[in-house]
Amino acid sequence: MDVSEGDRPESELSARTVAPALVTSGPVTKAISAGNSHSLALRTDGSVWAWGQNSEGQLGNGTLTLSNVPVRVTGLPIIKAISAGRNHSLALGVDGTVWAWGQNSSGQLGDGTTTRRLLPVPVTLPGGAVAIAGGLNHSLAIAADGGVYAWGTNTYGQLGDGTTTGRPTPVRISLPGSITAISAGWYHSMALGADGRVWTWGRNLNGQIGNGSASSSNQLSPYPVSLTRGATAIAAGANHSLALLSDQSAVAWGQNSNGQLGNGTTAAAQSTPGVVGLAGAVTAIATGGNFSLAIDSTGGAWGWGQNSSGQLGDGTTTQRTSPVRVEGLANALALSAGLFHSLALRPGCPFWAWGMNSSGQLGDGTLTHRLTTTQTQLLNIYFYDLEGDGYGGDLLGSEEACEAPGPDYVENDLDCDDFDPAINPGAAEVCDGLDNNCNSAIDEAGSSTWYRDADADGYGNAAVSTVACAQPSGYVSSASDCNDTNASVKPGAAEVCDGLDNNCNGSIDEGVAKTTWYRDADGDGRGNPSVSTLACSAPAGYVSNTNDCNDNDPTLPRAFTQDNDGDGYGDRWALSPAPYGCTPPPGYSATTNDCDDGNRYVNPGAPEVCDGADNNCNGSADEGGVCPTTTCSAWLTRTSIPSGGLATFGYTTSGYIPAGSRAYLYGTRNGVVDANGSPSYDQTTFSYDVLNAPGLEGYYQRYVVIRGPDNATLCTTNTVSAWFLAP
Repeated sequence: MDVSEGDRPESELSARTVAPALVTSGPVTKAISAGNSHSLALRTDGSVWAWGQNSEGQLGNGTLTLSNVPVRVTGLPIIKAISAGRNHSLALGVDGTVWAWGQNSSGQLGDGTTTRRLLPVPVTLPGGAVAIAGGLNHSLAIAADGGVYAWGTNTYGQLGDGTTTGRPTPVRISLPGSITAISAGWYHSMALGADGRVWTWGRNLNGQIGNGSASSSNQLSPYPVSLTRGATAIAAGANHSLALLSDQSAVAWGQNSNGQLGNGTTAAAQSTPGVVGLAGAVTAIATGGNFSLAIDSTGGAWGWGQNSSGQLGDGTTTQRTSPVRVEGLANALALSAGLFHSLALRPGCPFWAWGMNSSGQLGDGTLTHRLTTTQTQLLNIYFYDLEGDGYGGDLLGSEEACEAPGPDYVENDLDCDDFDPAINPGAAEVCDGLDNNCNSAIDEAGSSTWYRDADADGYGNAAVSTVACAQPSGYVSSASDCNDTNASVKPGAAEVCDGLDNNCNGSIDEGVAKTTWYRDADGDGRGNPSVSTLACSAPAGYVSNTNDCNDNDPTLPRAFTQDNDGDGYGDRWALSPAPYGCTPPPGYSATTNDCDDGNRYVNPGAPEVCDGADNNCNGSADEGGVCPTTTCSAWLTRTSIPSGGLATFGYTTSGYIPAGSRAYLYGTRNGVVDANGSPSYDQTTFSYDVLNAPGLEGYYQRYVVIRGPDNATLCTTNTVSAWFLAP
């Protein structure tokens, strides 16, 4: 949500240092973090508790109902750090996993979506994280390698990646060296380097970047703030910034409309760091919406800036331009500032709050604003330490109280064996088959890794191992066997020519005599003399001879046949010995399918022509429609012939008639065959006289069939007929 500089509605977020924390018991430290109108607390058992506004699911209990008493966040593993954003929350697991829940309209949860989450979801971060910080609608994290990642809204460059593009997943920021602390404000961010340098980026309308300018120009990448000495802590407020220097003085810059810079005025925004008016050494700082907090070396808490809801804890609602003491808080261990409320950690009853409480963000069971500190309804949690090693177990459950119920109670349940004082998270691991230091690993210190030696050659398989204090049967300390199924293959073995790496040096058959093998690419059993390899046995695709003159053609080398007519085709009928090789000598051909080696126009590649010959040697003559269509027609001069009279019968042909073709006469007289294929003397045209002699009376029929020299029918005439009349 974009907010004007003069208007700071309650729906906006405070900004604060990264995970203020204290009171270490084992690996988890108590911590507090104030969001816009909700609060987070971390107990020493690694559990996270939340209270206040829950309109976006920022309490992480699966509901949208606010709570004025602490409720446990659901579904988290053991957590070591927390940070509350505007309406979202972050947690850091002891394993380095970042968890997020609540509002996600700008991708501030970092899960790749903009979906609101009522329960924690993991954030993917390379290598895991060591610190986290939640801003208005963006989030920051320090990776294990000291690099910084950011995600969420980026309207003013608050992600520091050189753009104004929002990111729903973490993007790495370019920062020199290793970063040790981060803080996220409304629209700007801060980082503290291991060398004490402070870096800022994002919106600079109020000079919160600290670069000597207060303008609408945004800082899209980290800027090094000029300080008189190195810093030890940082805090990004709504539109102002704080740094704690190495001499334990505090400096501030940015917006000052409510006196949040602590310099005794509400003068215009300050674009370079100026000293905060705190007397004595400062040990911790925190920033809220338009106010600031600090702890001095005595444990006293101080506040300055906006105080409309009593967030300074001085018993009034009077704005303060110089630091005033928080009433009733003389032993503060850590502070966190929200939009209009504040949180503190102290000894004994640990969690305290003051300021606005309209959403139950003070966690005292009411909705009443508090001008001075009030105790949050969240106590310490204690576990019985049965054997007195300083680490408790959950055997007898837990008790909640401000102080330990007795001398045998501690604030952790980290002991994995509360019956043995030598077993606890602080114990040294020894090789005894037990998890002495409760890290879920047995004998990781003092034990050895042993490797399976299945072939009993004294060398083990690196892929099969076990960790043990003493050498198990069938295992050895060496992991250098390259074949654990063959006892003759091992380091130190003599290399022999067998296609194996006998001595496990990564080379096969080195230093032994090998045979030369030649490539047989076409699989004809003949090798290419120009492509060879050395091996103990024939590799696939290789042979021992060099007889191939063309390794791309399995038909070569071959015998060649004499080509008498020079048409490129050898004589099909040649029986004499022929030359052998890859290239035919003059007068020879690789083919043996010329059906007429005396005629160069007759061969398998010749075109078929209409000449009665088999031009292309395929066993057929004139096939393929090369010859014109042959037609023939019969005729008879009379259809009735008187007795003693004459008629003439004949036929004609047209089209192609090969030489040697014949005409065959067929016919009947009174239905009796009297002409059955007798040949004529002329195959193209023919005629003869027909005499009606006495005794031949009846029905007379004739037709002719023309056949080629191969006896194939070329055409058949029509049938003609006549009546032989009686006398």
